[in-house]
Amino acid sequence: MPLQVQRADVLSSIARLPAFPGVITDLLADLDDDSSSMMTLARHVERDPVVTGRILSVANRMLRQEGRFEVRDVFTAVSLIGFARIRDIVLTTCIASFTSQFRGRNYYWKHSLAVGIGAQELARRAIVNLDYALVAGLLHDIGQLWMAYFHPLEFQQARLRVEVHGVPVCEAEAELFGMDHCEVGRLVAEHWNLPAEVADAIFFHHAPDERAAANKLVALTHLAELIANALDLPYREENQVAHLSSAVCRALELDWSESLAPLLGQIEARYRYAATLFG
Repeated sequence: MPLQVQRADVLSSIARLPAFPGVITDLLADLDDDSSSMMTLARHVERDPVVTGRILSVANRMLRQEGRFEVRDVFTAVSLIGFARIRDIVLTTCIASFTSQFRGRNYYWKHSLAVGIGAQELARRAIVNLDYALVAGLLHDIGQLWMAYFHPLEFQQARLRVEVHGVPVCEAEAELFGMDHCEVGRLVAEHWNLPAEVADAIFFHHAPDERAAANKLVALTHLAELIANALDLPYREENQVAHLSSAVCRALELDWSESLAPLLGQIEARYRYAATLFG
């Protein structure tokens, strides 16, 4: 029997999800803080042992390639790697650690990683905040994790309608849940106090026309998912390239006469590397 999930049902259940890493909201908040420093970033890293281990591993890999001694303190590692790359590693590691607590997360995580990287590469061209783009891409399908966690039977039924009968994913979810993963995802993102632009990107990534012009993050998250599916990152028989919104093309000022091969190659190369680093 179809569910009729209400807003209150989603909000009351979020506390029962695995704990979302607070370092993500703190790190995004620091982007607007002119006094934020390398020391502040190092303190964020030290709060999470998984993140600390990943940062030290990346720093020491760089040093070994240069024939230098390894480091064991976070501040030195952060100094060596640099602000921008550290933020990428922290955000990706935290979300990878969060999603690892869900059953059957393998495809979900790899798809999210591809969309996050694609969104970030598009953000470089569109002059959009790179950290917001990465987080929006990594969490664009967070509503599906909520569905699979609390209602696994109905979630699988929705997936079957998509994969066997070709029903659009949001339509299949709405039939079985009363709302789709985009609506659930926005509620979750808002509850976690993620930036409004990120919550909008999660909500509108399947139907971006309304917000693409006002929020380029919506546009590039939509396009990043299409690119991930077109490149089969990761491969799945059901991968499909849905309709590309014309509003997205206008918002991102895409010139289809220009070769996008370098951009697509960069996305694929970064994804292959990140998949080995973040599992």
